Amino acid sequence: MNSQREHLAKTIEWARRIRAELQPLLDAHGDRVHFRPSSEGVALVGLLPKRPQRGRSGVRNLAALVASFEAEFKEHCLDVDHGRPTPEKALQSFLIRSAQVRHRKLEPINAASRSTSSPVELLFITDELALPDGNSGKVVCDLLALRVDGGRVTPAAIELKSAREMTRLIEQVAEYAAAVDAHADLFAELFGALLGRSVVFDAPCEKWIVWPQAGASRDPREVVLGTKGIRVVGYVPSGDNFVMRVGEAP
Repeated sequence: MNSQREHLAKTIEWARRIRAELQPLLDAHGDRVHFRPSSEGVALVGLLPKRPQRGRSGVRNLAALVASFEAEFKEHCLDVDHGRPTPEKALQSFLIRSAQVRHRKLEPINAASRSTSSPVELLFITDELALPDGNSGKVVCDLLALRVDGGRVTPAAIELKSAREMTRLIEQVAEYAAAVDAHADLFAELFGALLGRSVVFDAPCEKWIVWPQAGASRDPREVVLGTKGIRVVGYVPSGDNFVMRVGEAP
């Protein structure tokens, strides 16, 4: 618990610096780059469809990054190998760049949810936030979001996968949601640092899974996952983009 809180406190400081020093870059280039805070600095993360999630981590001199942004982006996010093909990285970059050009709204998911009885508005916060788990390992969340529809201020942990590995996904999303709830004060501070406003959560962390679409009109695992408090999103690739289908709320 203490190591996780120390880790989050350091991450919050870098999140504040992203907001203070890198926001103009993000406003201008949010369709191709993302700045991810960690306890050790900031990661420059490319969002290009052909180079998803390629970049440089551990950046601490943010003024130098601003001054040489185009060169840094070209070197670390563009003129690099694709890396190991992982469809979820392409999905992750798609969702982030979609959000960053729409005032953080995760519109591919939000729009798809409007055909259900429980539409949502999710705001993208950050991704790949790792926490030590006390066993020389770490727990990581693919995407962190904030649900704001209907006056809510509710965190959401979203796991992305290119394979329908239900048991492992349940473990991952449940473990991270529990960490958010255990440190709700610090996560709210982190969310606020990146959004530029005060955030106080009003409910426990929601759990979401985004994976390949199955079933003609409804995911065959939707009911089972719903009993575990997990909402399901299916996706279908469409060129460099992805089409979403959102299941009913648990």
